[in-house]
Amino acid sequence: MLIPRILIVVLVPNDLTDWLNHSEQELAMRYCGYWISLRGEPATGNTATVTVHLPRTSQFTVAELQSIIQRIGNEQFP
Repeated sequence: MLIPRILIVVLVPNDLTDWLNHSEQELAMRYCGYWISLRGEPATGNTATVTVHLPRTSQFTVAELQSIIQRIGNEQFP
């Protein structure tokens, strides 16, 4: 069974009014998000903090989300 696990980290500015804008016409988030597949990552007994390194090249964009969903639909790992 395919159970993909990905971690998405979104950078949020200190002033939240600079981050999210919504209306009846749009929902827009500013700043950037990054993602990484957790497939193959070793288990950890640490229950408080775990350091994960996210490559700057792995931006979580609309195109990337569509690609991830397509790969999962094709029973491939993201």
